[in-house]
Amino acid sequence: MAGYTPDEKLRLQQLQQLRRRWLKDQELSPREPVLPPQRVWPMEKFWNKFLRDQTPWKNVIYKPRIFPGDIILETGEVIPPMKEFPDQHH
Repeated sequence: MAGYTPDEKLRLQQLQQLRRRWLKDQELSPREPVLPPQRVWPMEKFWNKFLRDQTPWKNVIYKPRIFPGDIILETGEVIPPMKEFPDQHH
């Protein structure tokens, strides 16, 4: 016997097409997400979009204030008291 019969060739071709179609169906497209989209509050949506841009000034939300006697958690360093300058009022 020297090869497949026409029926066997047709069957193999159909199986290959089915496998390809099945594999293509397994890929998720952007149109069919796995989970439904979560509801996001407008303010949260704004911050998520705002912070996605990686410009440095957008990533600093507030400047931490350091006062005499404060302890820096990372180093354990204590901020010394400020010097008094009698001629300057501050």
